[in-house]
Formats: sequence, C-alpha cells, structure tokens
Amino acid sequence: MFGPVSDRGLVRRYYLYRATISVGFITPIFTLFLLRTLTFTQVGVLSAVCSALSVVGEIPTGYVGDRLGRRASLLLSVLFTVTSLAGFVLASGFLWYGFLYALWALALTLRSGSMDAWLYDTLSERLDSGQFSHIRGRGDAMQNWTAAVSMVVGGLLYGLDPIYPFVAAVGFNSLGSVALLSLPKNRQYADRGGDSDSGDRLDPLETVAVIRTHLARPPLRALILYIGLFYAVLSVSHTYVQPMAVETLGSYVATLGVEVPAGGPIAAARAGEAGAALALGLGVLYAALTAVSSAGGYYAGAIEARLGVRKAVIVVPALTAVALVVPLWIALVALPTFATVRTAKPLVQPIANGYINDHVEAVGRATLLSAVSMSYMALRTPLALAAGVAADATTATTAVAALGGLFLVAGGAVWLFGAIAPEAVTASGDRASKSAS
Repeated sequence: MFGPVSDRGLVRRYYLYRATISVGFITPIFTLFLLRTLTFTQVGVLSAVCSALSVVGEIPTGYVGDRLGRRASLLLSVLFTVTSLAGFVLASGFLWYGFLYALWALALTLRSGSMDAWLYDTLSERLDSGQFSHIRGRGDAMQNWTAAVSMVVGGLLYGLDPIYPFVAAVGFNSLGSVALLSLPKNRQYADRGGDSDSGDRLDPLETVAVIRTHLARPPLRALILYIGLFYAVLSVSHTYVQPMAVETLGSYVATLGVEVPAGGPIAAARAGEAGAALALGLGVLYAALTAVSSAGGYYAGAIEARLGVRKAVIVVPALTAVALVVPLWIALVALPTFATVRTAKPLVQPIANGYINDHVEAVGRATLLSAVSMSYMALRTPLALAAGVAADATTATTAVAALGGLFLVAGGAVWLFGAIAPEAVTASGDRASKSAS
C-alpha cells in the first residue's frame, strides 16, 4: 500500500501513528461519565478488573507480537480500542462497562510491548538504537499535543451531550490503522515471509525462561518493581483527577461565576455532574496539563543525558509522590500536582524502557516488555480497588494522597534494599558511557 520511506520519513510516520492513539476526546470527562451511573467503588472495581485482565493478557499478547509481528499486534490494538469506544456510545451499566473495559485491556496489552519493541528494533536496523529515548520521548510529546487539542473539543462536546466525545474518538482513533500500514515491518518479520518455523522466535517454554532470566534478576529486578509501583500509583491517580479537580477547585471557580451543580463540589464530583461551562473548563484544564506534560517526553533524552538513568528514575517518582500528598492540605496546589502527575510518566518511561531494552535481546523483546507492563498492572489491581473504597468513604483527594504516601513508603524500601538501574551494568556499555559523560 505504501512505498519505501526514508529514515527521516519513517520517524515522521511513527510520530503520526503516536498522534492517532491519543484518546484526548474522552480523557477529561471519562470518570465523570462513569459516575453518572456508578459509584467510586464500582469505578475502582472496573479499573481493577482492567488491571487483572491486563496481567493475564500481557504475556500472551506479547507473545503474539513476537510471533505474528509487532505491526500486526498494533493493528489488533487499534481494532479493539475502537470497538471499546463504540461500545460506550451504545451501552450503559456496570456489567456492560465491565465488558468494554475488558476490550480496552486487551487493546492496551497488544500495544504495550509491541510498540516499543517495534521502535527499538527499527532504530537498530535503520538508524541508531541510542536514539530510542529521544524518539520515543518525542512520540510521547506528539501524542500529548494531539490529546491537548482534542481534550478541549471533548470537554465542549460533553457539555452538549455526554456521548459526543466517544463518537469523535471512534472516528479519530480509527485513523491509527492507516498510520500503522504506512510503517514497515521489523526486518525479522519482513524477511521470513510466510515461514512459520523461523528460528528467530521463541516457543512458550523458551518465553518463560527468558522472562525469568532477564526480569527476575539484577540489574532489572529492582528497577521493574520500583517503576511498576510508580506507574500503578500514577495510573490509579489519573482516574480521580476529574472528581478531585471538582472537589478542590469547584469553590474557587464558583466565585468566578461558573455554575457548579447543586449540592456543592464534592456532591457534584460523586454524581458525575458537570454543566457545560464546567465540562469545557475540565477540557481546557486537561489540555493545559497535557501540553505541559509533553515537555516530559520531549526532554526525556536530555534529562537522561544530564542526570543519568539511575537518578532520573529514582528522583522523579519520589517528587511526584510528594506532590500527590500536598493537595490534601493546600487545595490550590492541586493544579501543579495535576501537571506533575501528567509529566512524570512521559519523562520516566522512555528512560526506563531504553535501559530495559539495552538489557534484553531482540528475540522475545515484545514479550519481555509486556512482562514489565504486567508487573505494574499486577500492582495496580489492589490499588484500584482500595482507592475506590477510600474515595467513597472520604474524598477523591484523600484517596490520591494515600496513594502518594504509599509510594513514598514502599518505593523507599525498594530503594534501600535493591539496586535500581545500576549504570555500570549494561549489555553494551553504551548507555553507561552516556550517563557518565
């Protein structure tokens, strides 16, 4: 369908694909949409179910990526994403939402390992794998900038009808399949043709052995546990940004003449209520936060070069956890907290994934990266349940603060007793020399 592409054009097409996987139309209103018919606890259960299914599906879908090809896995991810989004237009209720969450989990697992595996191997084949953090980070930035624009539109559409953002998302995310078809297959899949007996793939038993060898031992074990807990805390915290924004900032925007639904900010947050002005305000807030967060991905390579892998992946999560706690006492700090939460993962993930990629082989790379995602999803499951119960018993702000405190304690223990990303131990030595320079 698409002809040969230059190296520079290849990177541009990768950025285009990253733009199409943005779900900005629904991001600023998704939890409020669910709270129209669900409680915080039910939202937490859905989030936990998604995490549990992701844990179960990560290794098999990573294996699919290594077996069928990374691009094929990513195409399946687009299909399941669009199907799930369309379901929210057509169905309602806890059980239906559970099914749609399952489709969403499958889409995420099909993408989680294959996207980075495709990029790393493509750079190794055609450019330089040392550019992984730089290009991956700018891909994050492109995705975030696209999300920022669509978030404003999504907030506006929600004020007109809560279904409209999902309709827009279905149309936009469907473009991901076109972007993917413009990207080449990795060489090991393009060269083998239809040969199903290629020796550069792992069978299931070999897959388990490779995972155990690479991920359950130094130098990756402590890093995966630390960033896995961090990603889990961030992911659960994101669920409560919308009600937390209404709780902490509702009284302030009311003084500016913005109508807050009856019952006050906390009651409005629990009921998923948002008038047209408040919904648009959430869209603008999310857009601003996402625009700020794009700096994290854009400068990930520069931060890695300045601080080194070890300092970057330890310090950024710790500071983010502190930021989660502060709004419990100072409501206006919620705004910089939201910005910090949105920036932290795009900053840390390219650095951490680059380090992990440096310590695994090309064969089975997608499976190994899926195993990393599985570890944080496993940690996310109990946190999602606990946060939902805590938010119902107290407030969303309190639940988020508890998550930050938990990371400071548990992450501090990992730092004390484990070696997180020792820079002197690498497969090639390239990253160590960069970090030391």
